[in-house]
Amino acid sequence: MGLNNAINPILIMKRLTKLFLLTMLVVFASCQNESIEDQASERPDALRFINGIVVSDGEEDPELMFNADSETIIRDNPLGLIQGFSTNSAAVVQAYDVIDADRDPHGSLQPTANFWWSESPQADDYFNTKTYFAAADGENLVFTEYADGTANLTGVTISGTCTVNLNVWFKDKMTWAEWSAAGGEHKKEGTAGNSSNSEDMNFYVIDSARSVVTASGGDCVQEGTFGLIQRPDPNDPNTPNYGTHVGPGGANYDSNVGANGLSTWGWLVDQETLEPLWLIDFNFRIVPKEEECDDCIGKVNNLTLNWDWHNDYRVRVYQRYENTCYATKIFDEVVGANENFTINGSNSNGTFGKWVYIFVGNCYYTKIKTNCWLNIGPGYRRGVVEVVSGTSTQGGELCEYEPPHDYCWWW
Repeated sequence: MGLNNAINPILIMKRLTKLFLLTMLVVFASCQNESIEDQASERPDALRFINGIVVSDGEEDPELMFNADSETIIRDNPLGLIQGFSTNSAAVVQAYDVIDADRDPHGSLQPTANFWWSESPQADDYFNTKTYFAAADGENLVFTEYADGTANLTGVTISGTCTVNLNVWFKDKMTWAEWSAAGGEHKKEGTAGNSSNSEDMNFYVIDSARSVVTASGGDCVQEGTFGLIQRPDPNDPNTPNYGTHVGPGGANYDSNVGANGLSTWGWLVDQETLEPLWLIDFNFRIVPKEEECDDCIGKVNNLTLNWDWHNDYRVRVYQRYENTCYATKIFDEVVGANENFTINGSNSNGTFGKWVYIFVGNCYYTKIKTNCWLNIGPGYRRGVVEVVSGTSTQGGELCEYEPPHDYCWWW
């Protein structure tokens, strides 16, 4: 009886010890499995948070200042006109270089041009050579068509000392059958235009909610940033609806009959009041952009970036306003997993300047050097943000990035 009482506690202790060791073994194995799984899913460039705050690259710019205008990319008006903002995740169907039209049959009175900006409220200065703008040397405008029925015209056009930076969006692509059924018309004029066939054309409407035109320089009719609306008003039943036509002979005033081109008409409007200010039109040929690429030369003016992460986050992108110390927002959207988004430079010459600064949520995350000191291109990445494509002012389409072998990156 006494022996049994002495043995039982020992047996109990042994059993408890075994149970404890077994439990510890299970816990240890579980921790090991969790650790292995975490390591397997952990990327060296993973997006990390501490107490809900994104972990930055530690390279914040102490000279970058924020003021009341830094958060403004959308003007407070019914059209929601956007300043320095451009995004489209749709696939590119074709990108084109813009070729200035020779203005035939008025070539002896009008200079080769891609853009006309009337200086007269009556638009009676059609033969004033100062009202015509042409591409800067080596900096052709680019017209890009997307699979979602939108298109975009970007770049710089100049007249004298006046530089105009264009970010014009077009929407609602239609065939002639669709366009004419909706009451649209085809405005034929000039040598190429009068020889064109409506059935060969596609038609768009200027997207006033996304288009922005910025002018700077002493020769400008007016300096500043303007909205852009279609002319005549496509919603006015009392006026024709010409829209924007693109196709063979589309550059109305050009001698190259049958060459692909574009013509459209519009108003530059005040972004605050939406008051029509100046009549403008576009008239140019387009040729498919060559697949060649160039090293970054000049400064970067366009980047398409990929959000290489498995969760959606609000992404904001800033640059320095006209290379000052003040930040100006150029992008602000929730970006989905592996989604592409595009940013355009908002300086008067269309560039980003030295840096673009990327914020996740409300916090600084990283920055990208955009002054071509770094030969940036597709494949360059900072954390979970990777460059898909881009252009520079003097080099055109950026070539694929090749990292230097002796350079240590943040990640």
